Amino acid sequence: MRNTFFALFSFALLFSCQNNPKPVEKKAVKKVERKSQNKLHENDNKVYNFGSVGAIPKYPGGIQKFHIFLTKNYVAPKEVAEDEQLAGAVFASMIIEKDGTLSDIKILRDFGYGSGEELERVLKLCPNWIPGTINGEPVRCLFSIPFYVQ
Repeated sequence: MRNTFFALFSFALLFSCQNNPKPVEKKAVKKVERKSQNKLHENDNKVYNFGSVGAIPKYPGGIQKFHIFLTKNYVAPKEVAEDEQLAGAVFASMIIEKDGTLSDIKILRDFGYGSGEELERVLKLCPNWIPGTINGEPVRCLFSIPFYVQ
């Protein structure tokens, strides 16, 4: 009896597991074009730090030419020009845009007497820079400078 029950159970299990393939409907698969995640979007207005870009922004002729430009065009305020002991540093930050222009010029610290306003004026005269890039695409980049007035 036990063997008969086991045999019937085995046959029932064997026939219930039989593979009956169903016809498969073929559907057209749409190809979706993936956009590269490495490419930057044209409207990406994120400002990158100076050190986080692939190629850093450059002044035409190099940073020494930039300091020469600042020194040549900076007119010391009257009080500073008259008193040799008045000297100090002016710290400024700016954004170098994708097209190389300077924007959002801010004087972070100055020593007074109009020294910060004069540096801001000179930075607005500055020619276009070569912008920083990530993966060959130009990006906005934050740049800070100290300028020493003597």
